[in-house]
Amino acid sequence: MSAHDSSLDSPRTGVDWGRAEFLLVVLGFLGFLTLPIRITTIYSGLPAHPLFLHVPVMLVPITVIAAIVLMVRPDWLERYGIALAILSVIAMSSIFITMQAGGALQSALDLRGEAAHLIEEHSQAAKILAILYVLFTATVIVAFAARRISRGRPTGHAIVDRLLSPPAVFTALRILVVILAIGSAAMVFRTGDLGSKAVWHGKLEAGGH
Repeated sequence: MSAHDSSLDSPRTGVDWGRAEFLLVVLGFLGFLTLPIRITTIYSGLPAHPLFLHVPVMLVPITVIAAIVLMVRPDWLERYGIALAILSVIAMSSIFITMQAGGALQSALDLRGEAAHLIEEHSQAAKILAILYVLFTATVIVAFAARRISRGRPTGHAIVDRLLSPPAVFTALRILVVILAIGSAAMVFRTGDLGSKAVWHGKLEAGGH
């Protein structure tokens, strides 16, 4: 056997920091850089919020449905888990940016009465959505890692491999992803519904004047 063949057969030592799991974790943290971004207007002063909200409204349902499918078919998770995690980070960032734009619009509108109450509920629902979706995104990444590690592809990081290698851990993560997916889907619907009602009441109150 040649020295080259021997090097191929020798087990990898140390942590493989180039693994997709670690890169996805870094990407997830980078997604939080969008949290303080506050874009208030676009296109000659038009409010940014009504345009931005279309991104999470589309991406959140897509990612939660995809996640549920991949949790039911874990073999697909190994193949498409990276794409799902990246799309989830993008959706998470879009929620942050939309919330910031919404806060600016709320201040500019200075609504009163029922419309103001609905806008406040809309804002609170968006915060809950953001929390749920951050947890959803993180759990998707961890579930992807657990699937690969439990299938005999350790990262080389002893703590990570020990925690995520048991099949029972992966099963628990799959259940948690589904729960968070359902919760995120429910909250994106409630947030949008409250926002629509607030706009309608705002128009009625403006027309009454």
